[in-house]
Amino acid sequence: MMHFYLHNMSDTYAAANSMHVLQVDDRPLLDETVEFPDSRGPDSLTLTTTDRADSALDRLEGTAIDGIVAADNLPDRSGREFAEIVRERDSNVPVLLLTEPESVASDAISNGVTDVFRRDTAVARRDLLSNRIRLLVEHHRSTELASRTRQQLTELAEQSSELLWVFSGDWTEIQFVNSAYETLYGRSVESLQTSPDEFMTAIHPTDQDRVIQSMQRVSAGESVELEFQITRPDGEQRWVRAKAQPIVEDGTVARIVGASRDITERKRCESEHIAEIDRPDAPVDAVPDLFYELDENGELARWNDALAAATGYTDADLGPMSLTALFAPSDRETVRQGIETAFATGETSFEADLLTADGTTVPYEFTGGRITAADGSPLGVVGIGRDISARESRQQALEQQNKRLGEFASVVSHDLRNPLDVARGQLELAQIEHDSDHLDAVKRAHSRIGQLIDDLLTLAQNGETALDSEPVPLQTVVEQCWQTVETGDATLELQTSAVVRADPSRLRQLFGNLIRNSVEHGQTPHTERQDDAGEQRATTSLSQSQRPAADLTLTVGELDDGFYVADDGVGIPAGERDTVFEGGYSLASGPGFGLRIVDEIVDTHGWSITVTESDAGGARFEITGVEFETA
Repeated sequence: MMHFYLHNMSDTYAAANSMHVLQVDDRPLLDETVEFPDSRGPDSLTLTTTDRADSALDRLEGTAIDGIVAADNLPDRSGREFAEIVRERDSNVPVLLLTEPESVASDAISNGVTDVFRRDTAVARRDLLSNRIRLLVEHHRSTELASRTRQQLTELAEQSSELLWVFSGDWTEIQFVNSAYETLYGRSVESLQTSPDEFMTAIHPTDQDRVIQSMQRVSAGESVELEFQITRPDGEQRWVRAKAQPIVEDGTVARIVGASRDITERKRCESEHIAEIDRPDAPVDAVPDLFYELDENGELARWNDALAAATGYTDADLGPMSLTALFAPSDRETVRQGIETAFATGETSFEADLLTADGTTVPYEFTGGRITAADGSPLGVVGIGRDISARESRQQALEQQNKRLGEFASVVSHDLRNPLDVARGQLELAQIEHDSDHLDAVKRAHSRIGQLIDDLLTLAQNGETALDSEPVPLQTVVEQCWQTVETGDATLELQTSAVVRADPSRLRQLFGNLIRNSVEHGQTPHTERQDDAGEQRATTSLSQSQRPAADLTLTVGELDDGFYVADDGVGIPAGERDTVFEGGYSLASGPGFGLRIVDEIVDTHGWSITVTESDAGGARFEITGVEFETA
């Protein structure tokens, strides 16, 4: 098998300024090396020349070639025949055919030629020929980059335990699904791709009408979230929670993106809880969890068989034992405080390790409530304890998965940035030489890929690092962010000198995204809002026309228990303020992760964020629940 077309991507882009081209021509028009002096770097073509097709095929064996330029009339066979042989071995390598004036270009292209160039023109303008070759190679490399980007993002999606999917707007085509589908539904991804409606056959008959109605609502442009039962091929029934969001383009739902997860265990626990409530007179020994009753002194007065079974002690052993002796020494103070809370407030909830008779510790979650006499005096505490070993194991596994996801995202980001930077540089050169709307579209795509990489990396890493809170002056952080964000001629007004307790790095991310959101979207009228893959169109129109950046003013001020960021732009419609923090929401052409990142940072700090209208009619983001540092 021929291997001349198989390139290592990192090697290709590391040497992107040197393009290796095979020239097959008995009357070669280009020298061994062609320099491009107008380029910003040492951009050049390195040509290997042979006058016969067969010898060219021999040279291709095991040689990395970026492109081929071949004459149509070769001594041993036509250039078209040569192109057909090349195309049989590699469907991607670009082939430029030098044709005679009387040749028909369409015939050549149908024979596997990428593009044609008239020989008489090439003789007169060899610079045009070399530039055409360079453009073909750049297009070939961009195609490979796009393919690899999709592959890397697919691999990133495979790190998620949730079922991620993308359907066409009418649900007739599955455009993407990760392998979690096989785990949840017990069916193959291939079968779903062949029959996109296959998942409907798994839905329980009692839920099918409700699911169909929800699908119709999404196709009409509404986001939905619902729970339903499915039956796997092996007969096992599971509960699924699904979220679906429409992606609107030009007023039409083009795609539907969503995520589904298994909630069977949660439903089981809910059912057990309901069953216990429905049978208040059932003996406590029938309760699968630990049941306990404490007297007015906080010591054991009554318990069920589950407590004896879990600890390994007999009822005779448990009677005289102090309650705290049943717990690991490191958790005994937690238990004492939990009991005091129950007597003081009427209820309690805490986690502690139960210490068994053989010295083993088992993690439990305890809840309880105070019981009182008719006169209101406390009689004791009654409650249950639930083994949370499985939950903690899942949590540890999730933390490990998040760590791997963050590491994987960093690697993916690094692997994609290098070729993307090279592609951007090559595009700039191409735009200098050619004025084309297609190149503008490529530039926008490059920008979107870069922003998507940044946002995916931030989202992947946000949950894996603990907060490192310290006193942070808001004025200093805002001014730093204002210098690093592209703000144009927009104006900043600082109306706070507060010092808050926060993680400095996360706080900079928060302000950076809010400032970028105001500058990029605050001056865009709703009638011009666009959306693309992973974005939601804002459908409300305003009469306000687009304003220049110089007119935009962004204000950062202080609240009683927090701060706000406001602008005097077009604002966010009231009907959309509850959805702006959902992944994929965007008012322009960004990937729609900025405000989602803001929401995660706020949530990580234990704060709250709301969206309202500023005094000037623009957008105002209020962050509350913030701890201030006092002098």
